[in-house]
Amino acid sequence: MFKKLLISAVAAVTMSGAAFAQDDLSKIRIGAAGAVDHSPVFVGVERGIFAEHGLDAEVVMYQSGVDMVNGLLNGAQEVNVMGSVPYLSGLARDFPLVLIGHLHGDPNRDSYSDNQSIIASAASGVAAGDIAALKGLRIGLPRGTGAEGFLLGVLGAAGLSEADVELINVPPAELTTALNQNDVDAVAIWQPWGATAVTKVEGSVLVQAGGCPQCYDPGTILTTQSIVASDAAMLQKFMAAFAESQQWVRQNPEGAAEINMRWIQGVDLETMTLALSSVNLDPRMSTYTAQMYQEKTIPFLMGLGRIEENFDPTGAIDTRFLAGVQANTPDVFSDLDPIPVDRQAY
Repeated sequence: MFKKLLISAVAAVTMSGAAFAQDDLSKIRIGAAGAVDHSPVFVGVERGIFAEHGLDAEVVMYQSGVDMVNGLLNGAQEVNVMGSVPYLSGLARDFPLVLIGHLHGDPNRDSYSDNQSIIASAASGVAAGDIAALKGLRIGLPRGTGAEGFLLGVLGAAGLSEADVELINVPPAELTTALNQNDVDAVAIWQPWGATAVTKVEGSVLVQAGGCPQCYDPGTILTTQSIVASDAAMLQKFMAAFAESQQWVRQNPEGAAEINMRWIQGVDLETMTLALSSVNLDPRMSTYTAQMYQEKTIPFLMGLGRIEENFDPTGAIDTRFLAGVQANTPDVFSDLDPIPVDRQAY
């Protein structure tokens, strides 16, 4: 179900010149996956950023958000980086999840789907921007994920529904092969697999990247209620390190792509760099976070029958750790647009 990687922040201390001795480091396990937007985790480990903040970070890799949530709840790790759909689905089932920041997103926008895309094969005849042409076609994607939410949101904006296409469940790493072999006519997926399909399938067409007005699917940084209660100091260190790591990725995309290559299999450097350019690595939350979850994401999941009724997720959002980073090290956000006062969540 998951595997633990042997690379840790302790091993990276010599790379960064961290001041903490090994005995001073607090252990933290981070649930992640082979997704380009998880780059801050990989960078934080390899460049010793977690160690600089007093953390011995171990990465626990997963194949799906569902497994990652189960791992978090079962004590396999203290923090997850993942999508919004498993988080909200878990809250609807009374899972004790807590959102402490965004893996990627934009606190100044009321829609977000930047890391998702739809790619069609040459044989499909679908042109760039022609969503209506997807009607009746086979579309591969991992079911129950943000990719499905993005696709259905884009279809809905074009006057189509799930009934107008055939959805085929395909794991992310197998989508390029499925498209290349014409097992599907198009795919919907996050990065780096979208960029992989574009660069590796001859004649493929990028139909749409992001731009879904009905979608609100920022990445999440999750923990649990019990960890918030027992390890707040550790979470504060983690958020400070993570925000610094995100800034390093924003400012060094090519270096981050090279690091990603050691954690994500089957993606070349050119494709990884291209994929990384489409992800907005901003950890900050605004009032849009809870509001758009309640107005867009949760109603969408209700329409799919995955959530029975709407709810306010505010009680499962804790802004104190981000607030601490903003107060103590505001420079790690200096390259991002400020959040208007009336939209600030803390």
